[in-house]
Amino acid sequence: MHERPPIAAALVVGLVALAALAGPVPAASAADQDQTSAGAEAIRDLGTAPEQARALAYAGVPTGVRVEATQSGLVVTANPVCTGLVWGCKSIIHSSGRVFDLVDTTSGYTVPWPSDWREGESRDAGAVYSAARDWVSWWWNSNRPAALGSVTRPYAARSLTATVVSKDDAARTARVTGTATPKASIRIGGSEVTTADQSGNWSSTLQGLSVGANSRTFQQYVDGSYKDQKTVSVTIVDPVQPDQITGNRGSATLERGKTSTVYSTYTAKRAFTTPTGRLEVAAPAGTRFASGQDSQRGEYRSGSSWYSFGGNTLVNGSRSSDGRTYTFDLGQRNWDVAKDQQFRFGLRVETPVDVSPTTGSMTGHLSGSFTGGTFDTTATTDTTVADQPLTARVAEVDAARRTARVEGTAPGVTTGIAITWERNGQATTQRVEPRDGKWTVDVDGLRAGSNTVQVEAFAGQQSLARTTVDVQVDAPTFDASVTFADDVTERATVSGHGVPGARVVLRDGSTEVGSTTVGQDGTWTVRPAAPGRGGVWSLTATQTASGQPPQSIGVDVDYGAAVRITSPGDGFVVSPVFPSVRISGVAAPGAVVRLAERGVPGSDLGSVTAGADGRWAVSTPALPVRDQVIEATATGRGANTTTATVSLSGS
Repeated sequence: MHERPPIAAALVVGLVALAALAGPVPAASAADQDQTSAGAEAIRDLGTAPEQARALAYAGVPTGVRVEATQSGLVVTANPVCTGLVWGCKSIIHSSGRVFDLVDTTSGYTVPWPSDWREGESRDAGAVYSAARDWVSWWWNSNRPAALGSVTRPYAARSLTATVVSKDDAARTARVTGTATPKASIRIGGSEVTTADQSGNWSSTLQGLSVGANSRTFQQYVDGSYKDQKTVSVTIVDPVQPDQITGNRGSATLERGKTSTVYSTYTAKRAFTTPTGRLEVAAPAGTRFASGQDSQRGEYRSGSSWYSFGGNTLVNGSRSSDGRTYTFDLGQRNWDVAKDQQFRFGLRVETPVDVSPTTGSMTGHLSGSFTGGTFDTTATTDTTVADQPLTARVAEVDAARRTARVEGTAPGVTTGIAITWERNGQATTQRVEPRDGKWTVDVDGLRAGSNTVQVEAFAGQQSLARTTVDVQVDAPTFDASVTFADDVTERATVSGHGVPGARVVLRDGSTEVGSTTVGQDGTWTVRPAAPGRGGVWSLTATQTASGQPPQSIGVDVDYGAAVRITSPGDGFVVSPVFPSVRISGVAAPGAVVRLAERGVPGSDLGSVTAGADGRWAVSTPALPVRDQVIEATATGRGANTTTATVSLSGS
């Protein structure tokens, strides 16, 4: 809003007349006249009614609109377009929710960046409008903007930095990192090598450097324009060549109870004279180094023959307390080894008579350096004990009898084999003599599942080797099933499979209802007495075998429905008018139902077999006229008997 002092009425009249020469002026409303006379001045919008009626100057769409993003803000350049009775022509800028009224944009007007517009962010910059002034006020038209378009706020300029953080002399490369203006192009000789990220960080790897000093100049370009540069220097040195000695692979044979010399052999990839370093040798499994080998002359190969070095090549030897390792320093003397020449060190290895592993390896880890080269390598010598090992394997298993045959081989000096296992839960040992290096034994009393058999070979009283073998015995199937005979008076049969000789007990809860012993054919049978009730009788079958944990399974014996009388109901009146009485009900299908008067010896009111649906009915002769209780007894499958009663009233 802009304010100006009141204008004299006479001047107003004159100006109105002058404006009439330019064209007809729309009549002002009473409200407009009141506001004008009050002297209030505003930048009025020609795009809204009714204010346009008072306009003598008109604002059009600005021309020549141009926007430039600078560090300080948006520079908006535009030529406002004004027509009519014009006393002034300016621009209005709407940008990011802000309004810049009546500004001069002909030479560029800077709109500062709002605080929420981040560097590198692109957004719609808004619009610029023309504003025309007549003798009344300033006028603009919200319907006639010139869009400023999308603009990206530039990153704040930063100076270029560059630092060499690492180098690889062998690869002749170097890694350089630094900072710059975010998104700046980092170049060498005008060619881009990388760009800075949004935080201004960058990195680049220099390739193809030369041995000696190397200078490289990094340049920073922002929006395609050169800004500054930074020079780094990298010195590449010719690296020492690694792995100039390689360990060879060889083989050796060891003898039980004797000492053998085993060699670690190496090959030089370049000639050398005086090395520095160390050698650590590890003995084959089950063996140890003889003591007193703290210095070694070593040997070198010339042609097909081996010759001793002129002096000690291994010195300051240190044997571990268990004899498993020996560590030496390399003798600092002239070895005079040629390129591709082999050299070796021999250590005495003691092999016990009772050694278990028959194959292994001696390793010699050689590390150090000489002029122009380094080495870190391991020689491996595979070793074999000249004897067969102690072995054990399961030849066959009889799960029903819980026995197995175990066999194997033994070292040639073996005089006896001791086999230990658990027989029916008790530790048992049996000794056998090998024949032609082989042995066999039968073990019994095994338990279902895993059985560990320990085997130990002896030469006289001295133990030579030990091993174990696992004997897996599959537990015989323990199961149960129920069958019923066609004759309903026969008991139900519960039968199944189990461990021969095991005891099988049937229980109803904690009450034993039958037991038996599993036969040698692995089957068992129990015929329990009927429970005297209908429905499913849930039993538990438990098998107990010697040396085995008990096994239990559930057995359901389904005797079907209990007998039930459905007609006539209690209180049925017996009348002499009826020659007979019909009594009916339901029971287990196939059950034999017999009717009798309770408490009357020898009473027999008839019998019937229940149908497939369990229904039954009996018609009895006319009954005496007195109160009585009729009892129905049903004998179903498995000799299971149930009863039901009905009371009849006489009349």
